[in-house]
Amino acid sequence: MRWEFLLIFIALYLLPVSVQSQRIVNEPICFQVINEAPYKIYGRFSTDRYIRPDGIKTRHRSNFRLEEAGSVHEEGYPIDRAEFCSYGPFYPEFKLDLTLRTLVPIFDCRTRIDQGAIIIQGRRKPEGGTETKAICFD
Repeated sequence: MRWEFLLIFIALYLLPVSVQSQRIVNEPICFQVINEAPYKIYGRFSTDRYIRPDGIKTRHRSNFRLEEAGSVHEEGYPIDRAEFCSYGPFYPEFKLDLTLRTLVPIFDCRTRIDQGAIIIQGRRKPEGGTETKAICFD
């Protein structure tokens, strides 16, 4: 009985990636990211970690660049927003990591992607530089 408890404990708590905590869906969950800042935004979405068949721990990452708010491509479609889709593996509650960056990360959060568009906001500071954030869903 003690060994069974120990094995269950190891399986649930000590393994680096638990299949029970991950969510992978058959149909992708799609969402929009909209830049409301008056400058370009660079960022990345990352999934939860998973173990590949060859035993290596990894995650999916998707980099993006959004033009300043109101930008439109010469063909007429907006380039200040983008649609992303993911199958996971998600963090609990269908969350992904969002990181906004310049040369270095300037903002990050773990956000639900099933609650609507993720809005990125920013402003230029009077003393120079910028302040950038995203409206993330808990």
